[in-house]
Amino acid sequence: MNTPVSESLALQSLALRLEAQEAKLPAVTSLPTRLADASSVGRQITELGHLIAEMGQAIEARAAIEPIPEHVLRTAWTYGEIADRMGQTVSALGAATDQLATLTHLGPLRGRRDVDQALATAGQVIEEAVSTAHSELAEATRSIRTTVAIIDAQQARVEAARARSNNAAPPSAPFTQATAVAAPVTLPLVRSR
Repeated sequence: MNTPVSESLALQSLALRLEAQEAKLPAVTSLPTRLADASSVGRQITELGHLIAEMGQAIEARAAIEPIPEHVLRTAWTYGEIADRMGQTVSALGAATDQLATLTHLGPLRGRRDVDQALATAGQVIEEAVSTAHSELAEATRSIRTTVAIIDAQQARVEAARARSNNAAPPSAPFTQATAVAAPVTLPLVRSR
């Protein structure tokens, strides 16, 4: 079942899902500033957690194939990288949520030097965390597309080689030198007188 085509399609589907996850992230230019804003971030952490679990199952299923074809190994390897990048994304979103709680807690105390410094630091951490989440998901999508291109190119080469071997001229019959059979020579009989 794990043909190059099916692996390529599965990876392309995953790339679309990751692009959709990245689109849900808050923009770095309009960062959340209250803990109430964290509900959508929490939902996204949950969705990414489900995706990470799917990656684990996909790796497990592919690792059980014996012998493992190159395209399946490459796919499993990519799933491992994607799980790692999604883990980094979840970690970044968790850090953002933590700092949103800090902003919510310290917001009413704004105006004190130490509080203002803590609020500024929390804002920077949120900005860096959201930026990290964006870059990790974008890089994951690029990695998937690279793997798809490699698998598709390998499959195209295999199909081209198969087509060439199917279209090759049949081997010619070995050359045999025809033996000429001489016709019997009839000489006129000369009678002596």
